[in-house]
Amino acid sequence: MANSHGAPLAASILVALCCSISAFSQGKRNAVECFLNGIRGGNVRVVDLTHTIDKGSPYWPEETPGTPFHTSIAATYQKDGYFARNISIPEHFGTHMDAPIHFDPEGLSVNRIPAGKFIAPAVMIDVSADVKSNADYRVTAKDIENWIKIHGTIPSGAVVLVRTGWGDRWPSQEKYMNADAKGVLHFPGLSLEAARYLLEHAHPVAVGIDTASIDYGASKDFPVHHLTMSHGLYHLENVANLDKLPPSGFGVIALPLKLGGGSGSPARVLALVPEEPAAHH
Repeated sequence: MANSHGAPLAASILVALCCSISAFSQGKRNAVECFLNGIRGGNVRVVDLTHTIDKGSPYWPEETPGTPFHTSIAATYQKDGYFARNISIPEHFGTHMDAPIHFDPEGLSVNRIPAGKFIAPAVMIDVSADVKSNADYRVTAKDIENWIKIHGTIPSGAVVLVRTGWGDRWPSQEKYMNADAKGVLHFPGLSLEAARYLLEHAHPVAVGIDTASIDYGASKDFPVHHLTMSHGLYHLENVANLDKLPPSGFGVIALPLKLGGGSGSPARVLALVPEEPAAHH
């Protein structure tokens, strides 16, 4: 029953989550009003999980020499009375969304992903301690099992965010992509067994990470992309500020550009974290 109404259910879970500690006691209100008042009143903390896009942003080195992000002035205050720019940007640049079609020919392009899937409950799995001693660390099924033992079940239809600590290297191209002398990239990601575990036991709508790819840097065949996208998941990559999130009990809004036929898009990604109201004396 839940699966047949996945998008509305995800939105309902998120609103209920944010409203659960908001001021229902002050009188009846509808869910949207409750949600907005929670943000205005400080009962819901908004965490921006998005890196600023500029010419200093790290990029996938195999695609192009030098930054693929370019701007030009389209209008100036002096000449036109207003300011505007033209931009040229890859679909997979900065904090971005991978659509299923990125690796699955039958998958949805970014404009065809139901908008309700962009609003979902979320969890954060922290493996940063393991990554400190192994840049090529891949999240294991055991990591996820241990998380569940401590924090409880991952909600169906959730965005599963993985914190590796790699985001601390942003925006250094050299440190973030971490290529060796042969050009092989070294940064953490998910293992195929972890991806299978999530699909079988958690049924997420998306997986996100604070690195350039869900697959670890040295991967050449991107098995996690192939598996998860064949199951309709989208990915969030180069996610920022995961250290500001609790392990569970929050929601995510991920909004890509609605690019026709797009394999992905830069995205503004926000987390909504319920806060305990300040005590009144």
